[in-house]
Amino acid sequence: MSVLRFFFILIVVFILVVLVMNQSISSYIEQKYHFVFYPQNDILKEANSLKVKLEQIRAILNDEPLSQNNKTQADTKTNDDEEIITLSLELPTQDENLSLENNILDVNQSLNEEKIDEVIKDENISFIDNTKIQIKEGEEFLLIGDSLMQGAAIALSRDLKGLGIKATDLSKQNTGLSYKSYFNWANATNSALNNNHRIKYLVVLLGVNDPWDIKKGGVYHRFNTPGWIEIYTERVKEIIDIAKKHRVKIFWFEIPPVKKEDLNKKIQVLNQIYSSEILKNNEILVNTKLFFSVNNAFSSYIKDENNKSTKVRTDDGIHFTPRGAKEISKLLLEHIYKD
Repeated sequence: MSVLRFFFILIVVFILVVLVMNQSISSYIEQKYHFVFYPQNDILKEANSLKVKLEQIRAILNDEPLSQNNKTQADTKTNDDEEIITLSLELPTQDENLSLENNILDVNQSLNEEKIDEVIKDENISFIDNTKIQIKEGEEFLLIGDSLMQGAAIALSRDLKGLGIKATDLSKQNTGLSYKSYFNWANATNSALNNNHRIKYLVVLLGVNDPWDIKKGGVYHRFNTPGWIEIYTERVKEIIDIAKKHRVKIFWFEIPPVKKEDLNKKIQVLNQIYSSEILKNNEILVNTKLFFSVNNAFSSYIKDENNKSTKVRTDDGIHFTPRGAKEISKLLLEHIYKD
C-alpha cells in the first residue's frame, strides 16, 4: 500500500510540475524541435504565472535583483502566439550619437544604398570593415548569442582579459531571434546594459537556430518570405536600437559557413540581414566567411601562420574547436586596441 501511495504522490507531483512549467516546456519544444504545442487554456496560463511568482520570491529571499524578464511576464497576459515581452525603446539623441562617434578612430565613410545592395545581393561577397576602436580604461564588453558564442566567448573573455578589459558573457545555447517566447535577447540585453553602465561594447554571434518559420499574431510566416524577413529584420533592429539607447557600440559577427549546404544557404539570408542593418547603422560587421572557408566553401581546417592545417570546426560542421574559438576571437581583436 505504501508503494502505491508513493507512486501516486510521485505522479501528482509530476503533474503539478508540468502544469507550473508548462509554458517553459512548450517554448523549449518549439525552439528545439520547431513544433508548436501550447493549447489555449487560462488554467495553464495562470499556472505559468505561479512559476514566475515563485521565481520572484526566490530572488527576494536570496537578495537577488528581480530580472526584467520575470517582472514583465508576471504582469503581462498574452496569447500563446504573441510575443511575451515587448520593449519600449527610446532612440538616442543626436548629441548621444555624436558622443559615441567620438570614440571611433578611422571610421569608414557610410556606404551608399547602391553599395549596400551590392553587398547583399551577392552571397559570395563578404564585406570587410577595417574600423579600429580605441578601448578606454574601465570600458567593458557584453557578449550575447547562441552555442556558437558559448564556444567563442571562452576565448574572447580570455583575450579581452589579457588586454585588461572585462567581458560579461550571457551566451545561451538553443537561442536566437526567431523564438522570443523561449528566450528574449532584446530583453536580456537591455537588462544587462541597465545594470552595468560600464558596458560600452556589445558583441553578437547568433543565428544558427533561426532559419525556421516564425509564428506571430496567429499567423505562420515561412522562412525567407517577405513577412518573415520583415519580422526578423525588426528583431535585429531592436538589438541595435537598444545598444544605441545605451550608447553602446556593436560588433556583430557574420555566421561562419557551416557544413550542411541547405543550412548554409539559409544562413546567407541571415547574414544579408545582419550586413544591411549593421551598415545602415554604422556599426561593425565582423567578417568570418573569408577566414572560415576555403575556395569560398566550408572547411573544417584552415592553414595557420606556418602553413600547417589546423582544425577549427567540430565534427558537427557548425561549432568551433578551441583553436577555432581562438581564431574568431582574433577577428574581433583586429577591430580594437588599447593604449
